[in-house]
Amino acid sequence: MTTKYLLAAAAAILVGCGGGGDEVSELSYDNVNESEHGEALYVSADARWVERLDRGLVAVPTGKGALLTWRLLGTEYGSDIAFNVYKGDRQLNATPISGSTTFEDTSTGTGVYTVRAVIGGKKVLAASKPALVLANGYLDIPLKAPPAGDYYVQHAWPGDLDGDGRYEFVVSRLPKGGPAALLPSYLEAYTLDGTFLWRVDMGVNSYAKAAGTGNNDAPAAAISGFGDTAGYRNDDMVTVYDLDGDGKAEVLVRTATGTAFADGTVVTSPGASDQFISVIRGATGVEVARAAVPSDLLAYGPVGGNFGVAYLDGVRPSLVAKLVTRGPGKNGAGFQWLVSTWDYDGQQLTPRWKWVADLDPAKRQNANRFHQIRVVDLDGDGKDEIADGNYVLDDDGKLLYVVDQAIHGDRFHIGDFDPSRPGLEAFAIQQTEVGAWSNFPWYYYDAATGTRLITGKHPDYTPDKTSAADEAIWDVPRGTIADIDPRHPGYEFWAGLKRLDLPAAGVYNLKGERISQAVPSVNFRIWWDGDVGSELLDGTVIDKWVPETSTSTRLFAPEGVVATTRTAEPFYGDVLGDWREEVLLETTDNKSLRLYSTNIPTNVRLYTLAHNPEYRLSFTVRGYLQSNLVDYFLGYDMAQPPRPKIRSRP
Repeated sequence: MTTKYLLAAAAAILVGCGGGGDEVSELSYDNVNESEHGEALYVSADARWVERLDRGLVAVPTGKGALLTWRLLGTEYGSDIAFNVYKGDRQLNATPISGSTTFEDTSTGTGVYTVRAVIGGKKVLAASKPALVLANGYLDIPLKAPPAGDYYVQHAWPGDLDGDGRYEFVVSRLPKGGPAALLPSYLEAYTLDGTFLWRVDMGVNSYAKAAGTGNNDAPAAAISGFGDTAGYRNDDMVTVYDLDGDGKAEVLVRTATGTAFADGTVVTSPGASDQFISVIRGATGVEVARAAVPSDLLAYGPVGGNFGVAYLDGVRPSLVAKLVTRGPGKNGAGFQWLVSTWDYDGQQLTPRWKWVADLDPAKRQNANRFHQIRVVDLDGDGKDEIADGNYVLDDDGKLLYVVDQAIHGDRFHIGDFDPSRPGLEAFAIQQTEVGAWSNFPWYYYDAATGTRLITGKHPDYTPDKTSAADEAIWDVPRGTIADIDPRHPGYEFWAGLKRLDLPAAGVYNLKGERISQAVPSVNFRIWWDGDVGSELLDGTVIDKWVPETSTSTRLFAPEGVVATTRTAEPFYGDVLGDWREEVLLETTDNKSLRLYSTNIPTNVRLYTLAHNPEYRLSFTVRGYLQSNLVDYFLGYDMAQPPRPKIRSRP
C-alpha cells in the first residue's frame, strides 16, 4: 500500500496485519467493550499491557474554524471503526469518518465538541470526553511559583497519573545558576488543564542538571553537592510509567537525604551521600516504596545516569536504571557504570538483573555508553532490549553485541528506516575529544546485530591529536535520521559536522550516496504536517526540508517561548489528537508551559503513536533528548503498519 492510498480521502479502514504478512481477523463484537471513555477495545492475547487512553480530542484554531483531531487506539487498529463528530447535540459529518481521525469545522454556532465511535457501521459507542480547546493554538499550563529563586523546566514526562485516560505531565524544575545557586530542584506534576497536583523538593543531595558545573573534568565528588534531580551534565534519573498495572502511573526517581515528598515526609539516612530509588504515587506525590541503589559504584562516588522502562518479559514493564559515576578525564576516561532493572508490584521495588561494565574496556568488549538509552525489541521476540550507544543488552541482561570500532557519541537512533530489508536499523554519530579520537564520524548499522552497513569517512590526513582545531574537525556533536526526501526510498541521515566540505558532511540516502551537500537542522525529527514524511524540530521552530532546492521552509515559529538545555524542548511527542506530535515549550518568563498541537489537516489514518511499543517507551527516557521513533516504517510510500501487539486494561 502506498502513501497515495493512505492519503486518499475515501480510503478504506486500514486493516493491521501481523508479522510476515499473516492475516488477522476483524474485530468482532465479542471483543468490543463499551468503556466509560467509549473506546472499542481489541483484546490481544499474550501481548504487553499498555495504558488505556481516551480519545484525546482537541480543537485547534485554523483561521477558518477549528481542526478537530482524535486518537485511533492501537487496540482498535484493524477494526471496522469510524467516527461521528458533534458540536453540542448536532452531528457535523454527513457519514461516519473512516479515512482519518480529523475533521475541519467551519460551521457557525457554539457547542462542546465530542466524537463517537461507530462499529461496523451500526453500533454507536458512548461520547468521548469534551475536546480540549487550544484557543490560542496551545494549552497553557501555569507553573507554581517556587519558594525562592528563579527556575526553569528542563524535562517533562507524560503519564496518566490518575487513571482517567488523559496524560498529565511531571516536570523537573531547576534553579538558574545551577549548584552555585544553593537552591534545591523540584519535581512537580500538572494536568493538561493547568491544575497543579504536587511538588517534591529534591533536596541538596539529589540532582538532574544537564550542564552540571560546566567543568567537563569535574571529579565525582563535585556532583554530590547542591544540584538537581538527576545528575551530572546529561542525566535525568526520573521516569513516569504504570509499573504495577493499576492503571495509574508511578513516578520513579533517584533520591537522597533531604528529599521531601508532597506529604512532608523527608528521606533520612545515616550517610548524607546515600542514594535511593523511590517510587512515588503519581496522583499524590507521596513515596510508596524505596530501595537503595546498587553498591557497585559507591566507591567511586555518587551516581547519576538515566532511567527508562522496558518490557523484559514481553508483557509487564520494568524500570531500567543506568547508573554512572565519573572521575577526572575526558570522553569515557574515569567513567564507571552499570545497568540495573527493577520490578514494582504495588508494594516493593525488587531488583531483576544487573549488568556492570568492567573497568577494563577489553573485558567489556569495548562497550561504551552514550548520554541516553533506547528501549526497543530488536530481535522481534516481543521482549525489549536496552541499547546504550555502541552496545546492546538483551532482555536477560547479557551483552548482545558491541559495534566494531565504535566509541562514545552523543546521539543514536533506532527504527525501521529501510522498508526493503527485514528488521530495524540504527544510525549513530561519534564524538572526538583530545585523548579519545573516533575511527569514523558516523555509522549506519543493523540494529539486531550491530553490523555496520554504511560508515562515514574522516578527512584523508593524520590529525594532530594534541590539536583543538583538529579535534573540532573530527568531532560530531549531532546527527539525525528522518524521511525528508520522497525521491529516495527509506530515510535519509546527516550529521552536524563543523564544515560542509568534509567527506562525511551532507545528507545521505540508504545507499550511502550523498544527495545534498547542504543540510537541514540536525536536532530532532517530528511528524507535524499532513504527510507521512518527517519535519524538523529545532528549539522552538519546525521546518520542512525542500529536497529539490536543498533549503528549508518554516512551518511553525511560536512567540513568547524558549527552548531548554541544548536547544531542546522539555518534551515533544504524540500525547493528544491524532498520530501527529505535540511540542511542549516554556514561556520566556518561565511562568508557564505551553503545549502546541498542529492545525494542519491530514487524510492519513494511523493509530496513536503512543500505542506503538518503541515510541511510547521513548517518553520514559530523557538525558540528551533524542528524536522519538516507531518500530515500523513511517515515511513516504509506506505500507500499512502491523497491528501493535498490545492489550489495554478494561
